[in-house]
Amino acid sequence: MAIKAVSKERIDEALLEFDRDFRGRREWHGWETNPAHRYAIAVGGTSYPAKKIVSLATGIAVGQFPGGHLTNRYLEKRGFTIIELQSTGLEPVLQFEPGAIYDRVTEINGPFGGSRQSGIAASATHPVIFLFTGDSGEQYGYADRWENGAFLYTGEGQRGPMTLNRGNRAVAEHAETGRALHLFTSLGKGKGNRYIGEFCCADVFERTQPDVDGEDRTALVFRLVPVGSPELNIETELEAEVELADSSTAARIAALAACKPVTNAMGQSAQRKIYQRSRKVAHYVLMRAKGLCESCEKPAPFIKKDGSPYLEPHHVNRLSDGGLDHPRYVGAVCPSCHREIHSGVHGMLLNEQLKLRLKAIEGRVDHYRAEAGMH
Repeated sequence: MAIKAVSKERIDEALLEFDRDFRGRREWHGWETNPAHRYAIAVGGTSYPAKKIVSLATGIAVGQFPGGHLTNRYLEKRGFTIIELQSTGLEPVLQFEPGAIYDRVTEINGPFGGSRQSGIAASATHPVIFLFTGDSGEQYGYADRWENGAFLYTGEGQRGPMTLNRGNRAVAEHAETGRALHLFTSLGKGKGNRYIGEFCCADVFERTQPDVDGEDRTALVFRLVPVGSPELNIETELEAEVELADSSTAARIAALAACKPVTNAMGQSAQRKIYQRSRKVAHYVLMRAKGLCESCEKPAPFIKKDGSPYLEPHHVNRLSDGGLDHPRYVGAVCPSCHREIHSGVHGMLLNEQLKLRLKAIEGRVDHYRAEAGMH
């Protein structure tokens, strides 16, 4: 959505409105140090959140117009001075709001890495792969759509048969490498990118569709399932369908196998497939913990009805839990640590510490298996 044109005087009124009605609210205390805010309007030594002020001035919700340099340019044209808040030394947080619009250069690939042009943009600095879809892709032979609760995302490659390399391989192997998939819809030049959500890849299949020249070719299509999808949390009839190993060794083998890319296997729904594979990962992780929280190293708070200690799987490379991930990036934690990691003031530090601990744990297992000649 383009930003509605308003006068400088209307923005001045919005500044006064923010001081009067918002600055004193609890949610705006210390906002300048919140990594979610990267830019501010500077007026007489006082800072104002750029997107919030534009929202107040135009009546458009913050999530409905792109931020970054587009908002900054809008304000600068009206005579305002924009400053960057990253001098606080805080790293930007890899967090997006579904339905909100983001500028690719300053709010997606700029802070977090990855190509600023490709449809598949894998970051080399953060555990994330950004995917971009949109109507304009059809002219290049892409045809993305929702089907049976999964998003069918066409791989990269404009001419000739697609191959499972580069960006395509990154998507297929995202569970093995511990990288989250974040999907955006491109709204057109200068209009930003609307965030759809975080996904995990159930499988990849081949189909014939035209390339950019209109010639039929073999295309790769990924079935992506939203993380947090209700179907991924059902533990009734699906629970009984998953065969779980009795030993930690067998459970680990099954978990690692579950993380590998699956091609041309469309026998069941994408949601069911993800659920069954992620259950194997969670089963091994809980066995690996042996009843101790892998964050605080204290015993599980209670024993479940089936006799097993109660711990919760936590994905260290995601803001939300659920879906498929590699055992190296999933910890078994007590409810208290789990809540603190997601909501506590020191949550990010605890999560980073857990990442290192999991890397060491799985590294020791790999070393032991190598010495024992196991595969």
